[in-house]
Amino acid sequence: MARSPLNSYDKKVRNAIANNLKTLLDSRNLTQVELSELVNIPASTLSGYFAKRSTPTPGNIQKLADFFEVNKSDIDPRYNYNISKNTLNPVEENNDHDTSHDYKYFPVSVSAGPLENIEAQSDCISISLPNSLLGKYAGKKDIIILKVNGESMNNIIPDGSFIVVDTSRKQVSDINDRDIVVFAENGSYSLKRYINDKNNQRFLFKPDSTDDTFTPIEVSYEESINLKLIGRVVKYVVNLY
Repeated sequence: MARSPLNSYDKKVRNAIANNLKTLLDSRNLTQVELSELVNIPASTLSGYFAKRSTPTPGNIQKLADFFEVNKSDIDPRYNYNISKNTLNPVEENNDHDTSHDYKYFPVSVSAGPLENIEAQSDCISISLPNSLLGKYAGKKDIIILKVNGESMNNIIPDGSFIVVDTSRKQVSDINDRDIVVFAENGSYSLKRYINDKNNQRFLFKPDSTDDTFTPIEVSYEESINLKLIGRVVKYVVNLY
């Protein structure tokens, strides 16, 4: 199946990353192949970053930032976001003409490690997000914002990130295998990759982490009566401070 075309925001991110990496590479007088060997990232993967064909994972951004001895935000502009009670706006870009919509932010942390109990909260905070950030999800009433706590998804979503969750996708029929979902079981919440293992009559919620000690959460079909999908994660924003 063909991939969805990039929105203007994602194109700007790839362009900025490519330019920043070229500047840093030139400052060390290195080739891409030499950099690949030094940071242990495949040359074909690095080539994709420089050619704007792909976007680096958080783990690879960390490797590159450590090697060049710079902040992650010096490579990837996605790390230039701040969040407050009322706004979630990019620091790097200030576009007064960009329209925005309000979304519900629930001030609780969703565990990206083992399931953790969090007190149910009916109150939420209204925050404004620019349409350029939300892309095709801009203005959707089913979008909510949550905060991630834990390292079990850090290959994709770093600890402390704010995630954009599409709660219209909350039925098994709405979710595809390997989608990243927020789910609840007996009042406990977590963030994982979803797998519907039909052969073994179970649902798997798998970590995606640099820490191999994290293990999947298994819920059999028989025990899934108390399992609830909250929604599918469609974007994330890193909060540095």
